[in-house]
Amino acid sequence: MKESRGVTRLSFRLISLAITLATGLGGRALADPIDDALSNAGKMWYDKYCTPCHGPGGAPGEAVYRATKQPVDLRTYVQRHGGKFPAQDWLAVIAGNRPGSVHTPVWEKIKDDQGGRVQSDAAARGVVGSIARYIISIQTK
Repeated sequence: MKESRGVTRLSFRLISLAITLATGLGGRALADPIDDALSNAGKMWYDKYCTPCHGPGGAPGEAVYRATKQPVDLRTYVQRHGGKFPAQDWLAVIAGNRPGSVHTPVWEKIKDDQGGRVQSDAAARGVVGSIARYIISIQTK
């Protein structure tokens, strides 16, 4: 079987499903201890991989929108997407191997930290899913 480091359409669908299940249809549909565990793990990964650009707690850091040059505030991510977490878009931005993407080096670091092999892609996507859960937990109303 040929190994590939690319992101397949199936893996996007699986991770989208996992994020949807983790976030629940009503926001807190899963038991609070599970939600809290996912958010806490996501915070740990966020602090490690995302804080350098996005700032602590999702507050604006050095990251800016390419078109407007305005700071990125991840605390309003869901609000800017019509009140719903866009799981598939999230994965495409973070886990996509697009040349020139500002997230590509971070994605590569996440994969390397998970073992760097094709089999670790699923673990790396799990890290990204945990970060997504944390981002959902810090949304401002």
